[in-house]
Amino acid sequence: MSSEADHRPVDADSRARTHLANERTFLAWFRTGLTMIAFGVAGAQFLGGDAVPGTPLTRILATVLVLSGVALTSIGGVRYFRARDRIDMADFRPASSSVLVAASVATVTGLLAAILVWLLRP
Repeated sequence: MSSEADHRPVDADSRARTHLANERTFLAWFRTGLTMIAFGVAGAQFLGGDAVPGTPLTRILATVLVLSGVALTSIGGVRYFRARDRIDMADFRPASSSVLVAASVATVTGLLAAILVWLLRP
């Protein structure tokens, strides 16, 4: 037994808008990831020596930023393709785990950056 929703005509404009919104969402993930990568590279290049001798805090923070950017860009790509397929099947579900992972990555990166700011000599 099929539902009434299975027999409704597909509104091509609405479907196109939904796909374009999915692309914009991916581009936001992509820009954020690239920005974090750029900050990591810039931090490694321009931040002075390490605040704690023998502990490469600047290099650690730069690496975390770059890897966080790579992770966010990858998460955005996976979300884009999953959402695209679900939009086509009319079975879209809001994200949950990818948002939690992204928020966790940003929180850890921010906390490490805050520690580095306080440890850097004025």
